Amino acid sequence: MSKKHTETIDSKLKTAWQIVSRMYNLEAARHKATIAIGHFLLNVDSIEGSYASDIAPRLGTESTSLSRIIDSLEREKLITRKVDKEDRRRIKIMLTAKGKQKKELAKTYVRDFNQRVEERIGKVRIEEFFKTVNEIIELAETKSRELKNI
Repeated sequence: MSKKHTETIDSKLKTAWQIVSRMYNLEAARHKATIAIGHFLLNVDSIEGSYASDIAPRLGTESTSLSRIIDSLEREKLITRKVDKEDRRRIKIMLTAKGKQKKELAKTYVRDFNQRVEERIGKVRIEEFFKTVNEIIELAETKSRELKNI
């Protein structure tokens, strides 16, 4: 018996993320932001700052793909760029006071949603979910490496 298209792992992951993403974007819009902005800010160290090359993998992207959002965040005065003194090719992203404030809003909203999910589903099922998703990620990364080597 074959599964319907909507019963595949990838389609369920995509659908779930699209619905969660829409919810986060609706909340972000109330604060004149987007999920991309919130997600980026959540991945910048509030005190030390972070390099784009360190942020990119956490966002599931390449550091070269971040220039547009970095430019936008700088125009909005949410971040500043600091050139590394030892390696001028490396740019450290620093949060401004406004950026730290937006990050805290995003963090609060994400924690609230995660708490609601945990209350509904339970800690054990969430831990199993994380294990499962991490295995899916590992499988997909392995397959991607294999495809790059073909």
